Amino acid sequence: MVHEAAYYRAEKRGFTPGHEVEDWAAAEREIDDLLERAKRLFGG
Repeated sequence: MVHEAAYYRAEKRGFTPGHEVEDWAAAEREIDDLLERAKRLFGG
């Protein structure tokens, strides 16, 4: 999941080099947030 989110972030920027770590970290935060919201909605 994280690799796909990071890919789409890079794609939005036109794959400009030098932002790989930022893309990955932002994607991790995005997925963590989604999972946390799902836990709150559905329990777990």
